[in-house]
Amino acid sequence: MISRRSLMATAAASGVVPALVSFEAFAQDSRILADLRKRGTLRVATTAGNPPYSAFKLDGTPEGYDVDIAQQLAQALKVKPEWVVGDLPGRITALIEGRADVTVSNFTATVERSIQVAFTRPYLIVGSTFMVKQGSAIQTVEQAGRAGVRIGVNTGSTHEDIFARVTPAASKHAFGSTAEAFRALSAGQIDVMILDSLQNAAFLAKSGGSYRNLPGNWSYEEISIGVPAGDLDWLRIVDTFVRQLTGSGESARLFRKHFGYDMPPL
Repeated sequence: MISRRSLMATAAASGVVPALVSFEAFAQDSRILADLRKRGTLRVATTAGNPPYSAFKLDGTPEGYDVDIAQQLAQALKVKPEWVVGDLPGRITALIEGRADVTVSNFTATVERSIQVAFTRPYLIVGSTFMVKQGSAIQTVEQAGRAGVRIGVNTGSTHEDIFARVTPAASKHAFGSTAEAFRALSAGQIDVMILDSLQNAAFLAKSGGSYRNLPGNWSYEEISIGVPAGDLDWLRIVDTFVRQLTGSGESARLFRKHFGYDMPPL
């Protein structure tokens, strides 16, 4: 049997000690996993007012597709979920500041965000649409992009990027949640709102024909679970959960429960 000292000496001679040291660091237990087991809770960053992904009832009880996913993750880890509720930018800051272990909140994985936090594989793929009232004179996104047209977007969301890329001449109206933007559209305070295509379909199904989409899809977005950067074992654990969630069909079952139609294939 080769001793550890002999192995390290051979490694030093060949110049591969840094790789061995990195491997040993990777093999250590996840700090986040150890902390949550000691605490007995999984701290989940989420947002309110974003149905059917996440919302909170008047009694403070959370509900939604992402809420159910987070609850199942906590159950798999044999702990209880603890909700860290904030605005859309808070989905990132809660991870960076160590106030949350995961973000499960209609969270799009982007290169810019990946500089600050890490993402699992996606559990949902969405696009983006522009929605107007049924009687609106606006027929195309090109018309929606004209000066003076009021477009609602969620602060801290990818919709801000879509607005800047597709309709920069229009007037941007920022909202803290999708529910707030939808109420503004209903009240005539804005002319158009941007929202993800799957959420949009759920809204249209319940609207009784009061709203319609402008033609076109304006993004490809991978919805994933976000985790703090730097803990590779924790990322591996949560990614394994996502793989099992989607592969077993449980994600599709939860999607139908909250959206009211079958989940499109990944």
